[in-house]
Amino acid sequence: MEIKFVPRGEIDKVKWNSCVHYATNGNIFGYMWYLDHIAKDWDALVEGDYESVFPLVWRLGRISGKELHQPALIRELGIYSIHVLSKPRVERFLAAIPEQYQHISIYLNEQNPIPDGSRFKVEKQTNYQLFLNRAYEEITDGYSRPLMEKLQLAEDAGLVLTSSMKPEQIAGFYKKYRPRRQQSEEVFHGMQRVMYNALHRGWGFASSVLDTDANPLAVNFFLYSHGKVISFMPVVSPEGKAVGALPHLFNGLVRQHAGRPVILDFNVSGNNQMAIDFGAKTNPFFKIQLNKRRFIWF
Repeated sequence: MEIKFVPRGEIDKVKWNSCVHYATNGNIFGYMWYLDHIAKDWDALVEGDYESVFPLVWRLGRISGKELHQPALIRELGIYSIHVLSKPRVERFLAAIPEQYQHISIYLNEQNPIPDGSRFKVEKQTNYQLFLNRAYEEITDGYSRPLMEKLQLAEDAGLVLTSSMKPEQIAGFYKKYRPRRQQSEEVFHGMQRVMYNALHRGWGFASSVLDTDANPLAVNFFLYSHGKVISFMPVVSPEGKAVGALPHLFNGLVRQHAGRPVILDFNVSGNNQMAIDFGAKTNPFFKIQLNKRRFIWF
């Protein structure tokens, strides 16, 4: 099992994307086009002839040296492989991370088991997923009472679902209603690049909820990848929250995809009451951290 460090500029694009595409744990975050649009700087660890790949997203640390970090709009990365990802294989990859990265704080994907006795500080994260391979009526049997009440509010308000909003309009809505701390110009432009690329590939679609005067109350963009439909950037206005606009949007997605062999991925990393109300199941993954910096006082 040979693992080598490969700079971004030397990566074989076709082989990389093929590995992510056919990996037993592939997801949209691992494709080169997604990484290039969201992660400013990244290199990789590669096993053999691209049997397994591990993107290493880095930035210059505030004090000194390079550090591995988790960029916004990428929930998880880690190792992608056409092999079964055993703890020994994961350990080999983690041990192969170059010493040049003095600080590590990254999220491994859901099928990267953490080796026993790892040198990393490990924190369990929680995502939520809802299996849609059932009749819509059967899925809604798992809805909570508060969710049903919100959906009734939306119906009484005459809210309308549409898929006609353009990526820049969705990003503008995001910028207007998301907390300032979650915004940056890099995120604002990155999300638009992802949406346009997904539309170009036929891997995504916009969804929004309008009031009776055609004013948007909630927006989202959904990405298709590896048997999942992934919630990319859900946003709701205060007016929309009052009438259940965002639950109405997600319920429209459920109704549209019910009976298909796909999973609705809520794409979160912590407790999410709306996902729970929809009957989604927890799907754990892990954050790992390691600080190798040494401070010398004179």
